[in-house]
Amino acid sequence: MIPHIILLVSITGLVFTYPFDGYFRFTLSVAVLATLLLYFERLPIVRVAAASGGLILLFRTAIKYPFVNETLLSATLHNLPSFCYYLTYGLLFRVLRIRDYTGNVPALVLLLSICDIASNCVELMIRRELVSLSLETVLTSVVSMGVGRALLAVAGYYSLKRYRDFVLAEDHAARYAELILIIARLKAELFYLKKSSGDIELVMEKGYTLYQTLNAASPGELARTDSPAARALAIARDIHEVKKDYYRVTRGIEEILDVAVTKEGLPLDEFFQIVEQNTRRFISSLDKPVTITFDYEGQLVTDQYYTIVSILDNLITNAVEAAQSAGVIAVTGLCSGGRLVLTVADNGPGIRPEDRELIFAPGYSTKFSEVTGQMSTGLGLIHVKNLAELLGGEITFISVPGKTVFTVALPLAKLAVSRESK
Repeated sequence: MIPHIILLVSITGLVFTYPFDGYFRFTLSVAVLATLLLYFERLPIVRVAAASGGLILLFRTAIKYPFVNETLLSATLHNLPSFCYYLTYGLLFRVLRIRDYTGNVPALVLLLSICDIASNCVELMIRRELVSLSLETVLTSVVSMGVGRALLAVAGYYSLKRYRDFVLAEDHAARYAELILIIARLKAELFYLKKSSGDIELVMEKGYTLYQTLNAASPGELARTDSPAARALAIARDIHEVKKDYYRVTRGIEEILDVAVTKEGLPLDEFFQIVEQNTRRFISSLDKPVTITFDYEGQLVTDQYYTIVSILDNLITNAVEAAQSAGVIAVTGLCSGGRLVLTVADNGPGIRPEDRELIFAPGYSTKFSEVTGQMSTGLGLIHVKNLAELLGGEITFISVPGKTVFTVALPLAKLAVSRESK
């Protein structure tokens, strides 16, 4: 980075004006150098200033020498005081510890002005070209230019800082949106892990009951490892080990979520914006001609936004996958009649009449991977149905060729939290 900064300062050093007769000039590069030294706090001040001055000396000599009747040594000596200016500027910048005053604008402008004025005075004394001019004329020009370049440097520094803060804020918002979606999906997976744990517990009980029945029917055969009772007991033990593994996994995920998940409520408009940001990134990654709109209205603040985000994510993903050429999707959220009503509508081919009774069945799917040929797991809609019912709500749909609308209605009594609880 340092070579690029030195080159930038040197190039802007070619933008100049002659305030007096002679070789002395005012350049834009001083303001650029000060701005960059303030903004990039790890830059070595004296080394960058001296290197910039050296490269400016080289540029000025190389540009002017071919067009004047001077020797190379003479042309170099005429421009050498400008190098002394930059060296003095770097030394004063460091000695005055100007970076320590970035929070105090008046002091920063004053110190930069002093640094500039003093460096110009050093250059003028070395040149000895202005003996015919009055001291008042010289100082007026030098002081005015010093203050002007100091103001320009401070403005440049704060502009760069504000732009950096803006970029960081945008990046933070994007990462936060991704985190919300990841946690929502993780909580959804945890829901199914817990459900599977209950199923495993039931199977284990049935296995143990089978063992008791077989053992009662044939007492004394348990000692034989190949007897039906012994095998039933072994199966029950194996299932018990699987159940313990499931418990460890679910408990580990719960502990992670206890740390990562905030207990505060989130307004409807905020988590809708999160869903919108992630959806638009998802669509752009597919390079698919899909137009999607989001509309939401209401004053809901809820701590169940992870579940709602998961519901919307699944419905929107299904709509995007169903979209064909010139696909249009509309997502809405409305608080009305004591319910939060979420709708996802698309202009896809619709759901076939013979499939409408099956779409909420676990494992049902009409989608498959074009790469592997494997069918989808078919958990999207049953997952949405389970989550909606978990919050005391319901999911309905209407579908005709060219229009499919899924509607999820959730009672506000199960969602709303007071702002004071935040």
